[in-house]
Amino acid sequence: MADGNRETTLSPDDAFALLGNETRIGILRALGEADGPLSFSALHDRSDVRDSGQFNYHLEKLVGHFVRKDDDGYTLRRTGRRVVEAVLSGAVTETPSLERTPVDEHCEYCGAPIEVTWQHGSVRMYCTECAGTYGRAYDEGRGVPAGEGYLGRLPLPPAGVRNRTPEEVLRAAWTWGNLEIFAMASGICPRCSATVETSVRVCEDHDASDGLCETCESVYAVAANVTCTNCIFVSGGGAVIALVANTDLLTFVTEHGLNPVAPESIRVLNGVHGDYDEEILQRDPLRARFTFHVDDDSLALTVDENLDVVEVDR
Repeated sequence: MADGNRETTLSPDDAFALLGNETRIGILRALGEADGPLSFSALHDRSDVRDSGQFNYHLEKLVGHFVRKDDDGYTLRRTGRRVVEAVLSGAVTETPSLERTPVDEHCEYCGAPIEVTWQHGSVRMYCTECAGTYGRAYDEGRGVPAGEGYLGRLPLPPAGVRNRTPEEVLRAAWTWGNLEIFAMASGICPRCSATVETSVRVCEDHDASDGLCETCESVYAVAANVTCTNCIFVSGGGAVIALVANTDLLTFVTEHGLNPVAPESIRVLNGVHGDYDEEILQRDPLRARFTFHVDDDSLALTVDENLDVVEVDR
């Protein structure tokens, strides 16, 4: 029998094997919904398993790694809470439907109305008139044609779609996604908290004068790719995803009354973070200058080959 006061270590295979049972998931959910520790009898009363011996068998399988057992009863360990959070978020159980729908926001490039849809755990955004930002989408770690006008995606679990209008879904995704980007920009994986590595790609023959560059299928010549050193998390986009947490850029946007996490106008903040001027000063080693604009004010950040800021002009 596991020691309920000491957290056990399980291999990934063993952990998933323990969770591959409806009764055990039910136990974790019951503990997650409880206001405090539950006695064996109170926990058993919340289960569909009437045989106490069978119920105890499943419960003891969880004690140690997912569940704590002490004199007060049974409670969830942090690992157990993570399982319940994932289940209730819908990330592993639900596929909500949000067809491509117009919302009251506009493209940061051309000002045309945009449309949103929810697919594969993310809200995708599309301009209804211009070419957008990217020609390919990387929702599940592989590039696929994104469709005309693709502006990018923002992660959002299925629970974020429930009981929200399309506009509310977009705003929820914006805040959720920006918090994820802030973590990446700070060197932290938003999934597992390990360190991330950021690699830089520079298009050698960039020409986005007609919308998207035919070579790299992006409006940006300099792109950042983020990879976790521990889990399978990967992400990427324009170089700004490595700069959003920079103090000078944060000061610039907040001084103009813009909230970088939950903006009053997504379009205005998108215009700062997305529609910036890009100038490659030197290719080897890389030196690039990105100039951000709000009204008549501007901020120029010069970066090196690691996208570290080496010069600031205001």
